[in-house]
Amino acid sequence: MSYEVIARKWRPQSFDDVSGQDHVTTPLRNAIRTNRIPHAILLTGPRGTGKTTLARILARCLNCEKGPTETPCAVCTSCHEIATGRSTDVQEIDAASRTSVEDVRQLIEAIRYAPSPGKYKIFVVDEVHMLSQAAFNALLKTLEEPPPRSLFVFATTNPEKIPDTVRSRCQRFDLRRISAAEIVAKLSLIAHSEGIEISERSLMAVAREGDGSMRDAQTLLDQLLASGESSISDDQVAEVLDLVDRRLLLAILTACCDGDAAEALSACIRASQSGIDAKRLGDNLLGLLRDLVVLRVASPATGLVEGSGEEIAELCEIAERTEVPRLRRMFRALLKDQEDLTWAPQPMAVLEMAVVRLATLPAGDDVQRLLGRIDNLEKRLSAAGGGSAPSNGSAGGGSGGGSRPARVRAAETDTPAAPGGRRSRTDAAPGPAPQRPAPEDDVHSEEPDAIVSEARPSPPPISSALPVVFDRLKDFVRRANPGLAGALDGGRLLSYEPGALHLAVPLSFAARRLEDKREIFEGLCAQLFGRPTQLSVDADDTASSDNDGRDREDSEALRKLKQDALNHPGVNAALEVLEGEIVEIRPISGSSAPAATSRDGAP
Repeated sequence: MSYEVIARKWRPQSFDDVSGQDHVTTPLRNAIRTNRIPHAILLTGPRGTGKTTLARILARCLNCEKGPTETPCAVCTSCHEIATGRSTDVQEIDAASRTSVEDVRQLIEAIRYAPSPGKYKIFVVDEVHMLSQAAFNALLKTLEEPPPRSLFVFATTNPEKIPDTVRSRCQRFDLRRISAAEIVAKLSLIAHSEGIEISERSLMAVAREGDGSMRDAQTLLDQLLASGESSISDDQVAEVLDLVDRRLLLAILTACCDGDAAEALSACIRASQSGIDAKRLGDNLLGLLRDLVVLRVASPATGLVEGSGEEIAELCEIAERTEVPRLRRMFRALLKDQEDLTWAPQPMAVLEMAVVRLATLPAGDDVQRLLGRIDNLEKRLSAAGGGSAPSNGSAGGGSGGGSRPARVRAAETDTPAAPGGRRSRTDAAPGPAPQRPAPEDDVHSEEPDAIVSEARPSPPPISSALPVVFDRLKDFVRRANPGLAGALDGGRLLSYEPGALHLAVPLSFAARRLEDKREIFEGLCAQLFGRPTQLSVDADDTASSDNDGRDREDSEALRKLKQDALNHPGVNAALEVLEGEIVEIRPISGSSAPAATSRDGAP
């Protein structure tokens, strides 16, 4: 006799044998017990969760010689024929290979005959979503009013592809992914029955690889049994199934939590040398980081983290090495770098740098020291009067108190062991001392590594350079009304006075567009400048030929703005207090300061 694989040999023969689907087996049992059996059932769910198995069990319950019963005898002729696929009253149809209207016509013709010798005529249609639209339509009438003692059982992994007209005629049951604990319990029973010694850690690894599919997990166990040995070690499991060595994963996370970047990088390189794909290694690290956070905020007894007792204990020990906010920031940082691995020319190098970043993320007390430095900076600027901003055409400020405050941030804060790595970033429109809002109860739990202080933006001063004002106007219109922003392309601002704006655009149709939308445009200007503003537009056919000259003028103006920012006393005070350096300078061209993105993954 040929070998029978574990997935077939251990296929459930009754509702009691089905794992992890009580929400489906209970209503089916009750329907049989109360004689409220529907004429059409739709079973959906991931692969290997028991859809076809439940269909066969239901058929045996209905056609058993002692039935209908919720516990078929499994010894009568009818039960045996259904289990072996030889019953004339139970037909299994593969919709993937029989998709046409003609196939459905044959099914409709067959259902007209009364069941014999069984009690029900049952049609199990697997992968029913593969039927064509015409085939579904041909089935509708029969599906709604089938002959007595007939039953359709549809199984599919893609219920969204089934027409609503079909789904509305069926009782739908959604099968879930089976938990790792339930899979381990089943695999343990199988291994004991087959006389195989295998550790709970190995069974848990097999269950994880099964990803909620009992059939996939049983297939992997069958692959392990093919080694021909009665005892299977953890190393054999890792080698045969090509699993990521858990010891390497724990070594990387331990080093990251301890702030040991060198050891974390060394463990990552060892994983790379063993042939592990960077994306796969990152996915495993991301999953374990999630488990570390969960174990710090919830008890292991809640079952939110799947694993053996030994594995849970190891994770708990690592989780205690650092605080929850830092673990959450590590998760966000690694998640962001994972998105780059697919397109990176050297994925492993990207992952190695991500691991180094995780190990050098600052702790909460480092962030508190940074906040103290910012407070010190505010006091110094306040004592010095804030240093008035240059009045000669700066992007966000002029003389007087209407200038826009500078935005100062620590772009990347390293551990105290690397004080030279701190960086500061500012816009080219410095001004008075920034006003930092009062921190919340957990000020460093969300963005401790991207401290940003920013005041409410003010309208551009009258003394601002016309190109800068026009840039701010274009940016504001582009965000508020993208359809109108195109009319400003290639244009220029001729004059800007309180309540009046004079524009020149290179094309006549752009000028007509602005004239037609004058009311809308003037409303946007009123929002930006803080006062009612009248618009006048000229069609400047020479504007396109003057672009090169204006570009040179804008470039010179931008250079001067950057120089003014570098000479501003507030910027130099920030660099001194925060021990940072200038990373980038850019003009304020919108109604709000440009957003700064932290390099460690914090938003």
